[in-house]
Amino acid sequence: MATAALLSLFLMAVPLPPAGALPQVIKVGVVDFYAQTPLGAFSGVFPERFAADDLSGLLARSPAGRFDVIPRATMQQAEGAMRWQEADVLHFDRLRALSRAVGADRLVVGWIPQLVVEAGGGGAVPMSSDGGGPPSALVNIVVQVFDGAAARVVAETHQSADIMVGASRSYLTTQVLHTALERALPDVLRLLTGP
Repeated sequence: MATAALLSLFLMAVPLPPAGALPQVIKVGVVDFYAQTPLGAFSGVFPERFAADDLSGLLARSPAGRFDVIPRATMQQAEGAMRWQEADVLHFDRLRALSRAVGADRLVVGWIPQLVVEAGGGGAVPMSSDGGGPPSALVNIVVQVFDGAAARVVAETHQSADIMVGASRSYLTTQVLHTALERALPDVLRLLTGP
C-alpha cells in the first residue's frame, strides 16, 4: 500500500509529455575535425574536412530518428562568417557561438591525434624506397559531443582503425578515416540520443 502511494506521488511530480506529443528532435552539426599539427592534403583530400563530411553523412543516414543533421554547407557558411580557425574547436565560447549561429543543440567535434599513411609496396605494388611493406594506413580519432546550451563537452568516444589495401595515399586516407568513423558511429548515436 505504501509503495503504491509513493509511486502515485512520484508520478504526479514527474511531468509527462502531452498525449501524442513527439519527443524533441535534436539539431546536430558536425564541425571540421581538428589535428594538433595540420595534416595537409593527401592527393587533394583534407583529412579534417573529409572526417567531418563523412561523419555528417553517416549520421544523416542513420536510423536513430531523434535528431536532424545540419547540412555541412550550412556549417561551413557559418564557420566562414565567424572566421573560424581550426583551433576554435578547443574554445567552448567559439563552439557555443557556432551552435547558436546554426541553431544546433549539439555539435559533434572530432580530433585526429594520429594519422599515418605509408605508401609502401609489396606483391604487384612497387616497394617503397625505405623497403617497407604493403601500402597501409593507421588512424586514431576522438569524437566528442558538445552541448551548446550547457557550453561543455557532454560525451566522448575514441576509435582507431588500420587498413592494408589501396594504391594511393588519398584512398588509404579516406578508407582508414571512414572505417574508424563507422566504428565510432554506434557510440556517437548513443551519446547523441541518450539522456
